[in-house]
Amino acid sequence: MARTRAATSVAFFLQGFVFAAIVTQMPRNKERFGLTDGDVTVVLVVVALVCGVGSVVAGLVAQRWDSRVALVGALALVGVAAPLVGAASSVAWLYVAFVVYGLGLGAVDATMNMQGVRVQAVVGRSLMTGFHGLWSVGGIVGAGYASLAAHLEVPLAADLLLVGLGTVVAALVAGPHLLASREVDPGLRAEGLPWRPVLVFGAVILIFYAADTGTLTWSSVYLDDALGASAAVVPLGYAAYQAGALVSRFGGDLVVRRHGARAVVTAAVVLGTIGYLAVVLAPTPWPAVVAFGLAALGTGVLAPLAFAALGESVPAHTLDVAIARMNLANYVGAILGGGVIGVVAEGGDLRWAFVVPLALVPLLLLTRRSFPARTVTTG
Repeated sequence: MARTRAATSVAFFLQGFVFAAIVTQMPRNKERFGLTDGDVTVVLVVVALVCGVGSVVAGLVAQRWDSRVALVGALALVGVAAPLVGAASSVAWLYVAFVVYGLGLGAVDATMNMQGVRVQAVVGRSLMTGFHGLWSVGGIVGAGYASLAAHLEVPLAADLLLVGLGTVVAALVAGPHLLASREVDPGLRAEGLPWRPVLVFGAVILIFYAADTGTLTWSSVYLDDALGASAAVVPLGYAAYQAGALVSRFGGDLVVRRHGARAVVTAAVVLGTIGYLAVVLAPTPWPAVVAFGLAALGTGVLAPLAFAALGESVPAHTLDVAIARMNLANYVGAILGGGVIGVVAEGGDLRWAFVVPLALVPLLLLTRRSFPARTVTTG
């Protein structure tokens, strides 16, 4: 099981790394193709829509074959898409590259959580916030990689080619050690899936990712356009956000074991709200960088706890399909967060665009009683 946990951790790390390596370089794509904030918003919406397709397809593949097969294939697709983004020679080809990336992104999102929830069930104690912590580690490393590549003036095509090759190789190495879900539950199917937990925890996912995607996507542009940060500082808002999420997630499993998911969710929402308020009020780049970290320190545990709670609320034979369907809320949230923030940004100061996550995050208090008050562990 140690190798299986390690392989699952690699999947979460790769997803965060590639996402950061691509998204934090949007300012370079804006400059390369003369894109406006509105153009960036369109790209984000297209990717989110295609991600939904990828998530659905991943659920079908997992049901037909295995979530392990689906995850390895999805990671390989992401690895192919990264260099396509870097090599795009026109806006049209850039859109094509992001469509390919979106399919892989959605499929990895769904299947890595399928793996994570099932591994947690086998081990018998809270692991999901730690898995998502590895996603944050990947994000920090990816943002640092992007910052270094920009500083060294590495061509974007060569930069993302290395990202893609590394992703494919790592996926192939980790793949054989992932959990074979059909060996755990040979009766995988969608029949008998209860929709209430999918909808309740899907609402948590939607609101969290509206705030999260908006922040991950627009933090660099905010620091660049609204606060006049230098090229070296621009990726650091993203990195600070991931660092806050990292601390939150790696400490989250221990706190959940002691106090239960419900108490953790309540504290997370309050702290996240304070962080987003500080983002809106930040006068210069460095206070904004710190504020992004504070926001994530609060909200970073919300998505993994929602996936874990869903795993405890549906029959095992429906789990992979339930996660694939709930994961669709991720992309509705991405459109809401990235899209609405983009519309606000197009109409005025990006500072006020971050009022969107500031308004959404407190709504998560309405779902706190759906989480278990205590987490029972067996190991």
